[in-house]
Amino acid sequence: MAIEEKNGGKRTNIVDILFKETFNSIKSDIRSTLTILIFFILLALMSKFILSVNIPFFVFIILFIWILLYFFYNYLIKYLKNREGLYTFHFRNNFFDLILLTVIIHYLGGVEWIGGIFYLFCFAWTSNSLSKKRVMILYFSAISFYSILAALEYFQIIPHRFMFGPSPDYFQKPAYIIIQIFSLAAVLFFIIENYGTFSSILRKKQEGMIKAQEEVEEAKKVLEIKVKARTRELQDLTEKQEDIIEERSRETRERMEELEKFQKLSVGRELKMIELKEEIKALKNQLGILDNKKH
Repeated sequence: MAIEEKNGGKRTNIVDILFKETFNSIKSDIRSTLTILIFFILLALMSKFILSVNIPFFVFIILFIWILLYFFYNYLIKYLKNREGLYTFHFRNNFFDLILLTVIIHYLGGVEWIGGIFYLFCFAWTSNSLSKKRVMILYFSAISFYSILAALEYFQIIPHRFMFGPSPDYFQKPAYIIIQIFSLAAVLFFIIENYGTFSSILRKKQEGMIKAQEEVEEAKKVLEIKVKARTRELQDLTEKQEDIIEERSRETRERMEELEKFQKLSVGRELKMIELKEEIKALKNQLGILDNKKH
């Protein structure tokens, strides 16, 4: 696909334009996620040391590692050279985010609180960058992780943890667990479906605008080629006309020279004839005088 636009003497094709748009979008996602993580670690610190909320120390370790990872992502993205590489990179990052978030949800109360709703932060910007197919993969992964966490706590394979007061043991009530999982699934699906559709429409419009720009640039390029070709034809025609005029002028000069030579020869011959006539006349006069003397 060959859009070429002139920008400061450089040519950029449609692949470069789409790559730049994708790069900026994913880089914005990384920075937004990094901002949210920093906000939550500050909120967790305030909750623990000022409000005396029982937040496990392991949660701070996970958040700190998570922030370091996103600083690394912000640096690593500069070395990716194509859109597919960017999409794969961002998809893997978000998949790993879901795992880390599931661990944090476990340490902050599991299915007994609204922790599952924080999966939305993983989809808030992802739907704007990734394809709908990959977003749906992340969606089913989030529901699966949350369901696995609920099952592990329900069967007491891992210990249930709670934050606020004594646990009401909702994590062992099947009806509550099912309602939590299906409610989370419904909310996430609604957000992803609507936001993903809106983002898809925006991407299509953006690609349409780029293609329209491609057509304009191609038409402009064709027009420039035609103008250059026509200008060259006119230049060639002008040069030919100049050559023809020069040739005709040369022929005219040669003919004039020939006429001048002919005229000179003709005049010389006429003068010579006059001289001969005068000589003949003089000779006749001399002969007439000699005849008169003899008689």
